[in-house]
Amino acid sequence: MRADRGHAAVEFGLAVGLLLIPAALAVVSFGPWSEARVFTESAAAEASRAAVISLDAVSGEAVVSEMASNHGYDSSNVRLGWCGADPVPIGGGNGLCPMGRGTDVEVQVMVFTPMFSTPWGAVGGVWVSGAHAEPVDLYRSIP
Repeated sequence: MRADRGHAAVEFGLAVGLLLIPAALAVVSFGPWSEARVFTESAAAEASRAAVISLDAVSGEAVVSEMASNHGYDSSNVRLGWCGADPVPIGGGNGLCPMGRGTDVEVQVMVFTPMFSTPWGAVGGVWVSGAHAEPVDLYRSIP
């Protein structure tokens, strides 16, 4: 009688538990991270464009807020930073960018994305960020 009987089942269990499950979780978590990355980049571009057109950062914050709600992000998980300032929650009031001719209006948008969601709530997570700078037209008439 051999003493090494039953090792295949133990090795299979360890292989599934230590190799396949983490790999599957990494694949599953890539989708939400990628979606959040696209959202932050497009929200930053739209916010800077709206701020340049209206010469007011409040319109940019409104655009990001609307985009976040349309994508299903809770507003408490979205941060917005203007012209190099640290990102704060939407409505935090750090939209102090010079809006003179030829200046760049820089926007950074961050959103918290869970690694994966379970019926009991989110597990883990990362802050995903995107940034964009939009110039104010040199020949724009500014009141």
